[in-house]
Amino acid sequence: MTVRDALREGAAGLPDSGTPFLDASLLLARALGPGLDAAALYAAAADELPEEALRAYRSTLARRASGEPVAYILGSKEFWGRSFAVDERVLVPRPDTELLVEAALAAGDGLEAASGRPPRVHEAFCGSACVALSVAADRPSWELSVSDLSPEALEVASANAAAILPADRPGGPLALWRSDVLAALEAPGSTGRASRSSFDLVLANPPYVASAETSQLLARGWREPRMALDGGPDGLDACRALAAQAASRIAPGGWLLVEADASQAAALRAILESRGFAEVETLPDLAGRPRVTRGRARPAGRGSSP
Repeated sequence: MTVRDALREGAAGLPDSGTPFLDASLLLARALGPGLDAAALYAAAADELPEEALRAYRSTLARRASGEPVAYILGSKEFWGRSFAVDERVLVPRPDTELLVEAALAAGDGLEAASGRPPRVHEAFCGSACVALSVAADRPSWELSVSDLSPEALEVASANAAAILPADRPGGPLALWRSDVLAALEAPGSTGRASRSSFDLVLANPPYVASAETSQLLARGWREPRMALDGGPDGLDACRALAAQAASRIAPGGWLLVEADASQAAALRAILESRGFAEVETLPDLAGRPRVTRGRARPAGRGSSP
C-alpha cells in the first residue's frame, strides 16, 4: 500500500471526526517516524509503506475511530507555535484559546508600561498550562503561576513547564497550586493568604459546558475529563466563582480575562460587572465570534466588590 492509498483508507474510516484527512495525515506521519511533517508525507505519496508502519497506523486509526482525540494518541498538541504534552488528564488545547494568550500579552504589556515593572500573572483552571506557559515563554521577565483542582492536570502542567521554560528564566519558574478556583492561593513570594494586590492579571479558560450537554458528550464517547468541561446547569458556575474570588485578588487596575462560549458572552459580562469590574467587553476570535471577556479591577473604594 502506498502513502496515498493509506491516507485515503484512513480518511474514509474517520468520517465522523470532522477533519478525517488531517487526522489520517497526522497519524500516518507519526507511524512513519518522529519528526516527519505533512510536506514530507505528501511528497512521499507514491512510496510504499513498510508493513510495520502500516500496522502501527491502522492501530492508531482504530483508536481515533473509537473517539480518542488525535492529540491524546500523539501525546502532544501544537498551541501558539509550541508543542504541549497532553493526555486524558487534561483538555486538548483549541486554536480559539490562542486569543486568550494574545489578550493577556496585550493587557500585560499595558500594565508593564504603566507601572514600570513586570506584571504578576495567574492562570486558573490551567489544565496543560498551555496559556500561562505561552505567556511565560513570550515574556520571560513576567512572574507566572497556575492553579487547578485536579492533581493529575497539575502533573501535566509541571511536565510542560519543565520542557518549555529555561531554568534561568528571569521571571522565575512557573508556580503551581492545587486550588478550587483561586481559594487556596497565596500571594507570589508570600506565606500567607493572598492580598488584593496579589495579581495584576488573572486568566482562565474555565469549564463552561452545561452539565446536561457534558453528560451527553461523555455518553457518546467524549474522552476529555468531565472536570474540564462541566460548568454547571447553565455552564457558568465556574465563571461566577472565578469572578467572585478574582475581585479580591487582582490589584487595582489589573485585568480578569475569561474565555467562554459565544452564546455566554452577554451573561459573562453581566457576571463581571456584578462583581465590580469596569471596562467590561468581549473580544472576538478570528471567526468574529465573541470569545474572551475581560474586565478591569477598579481602584479600592470605587465600586469594587468587597
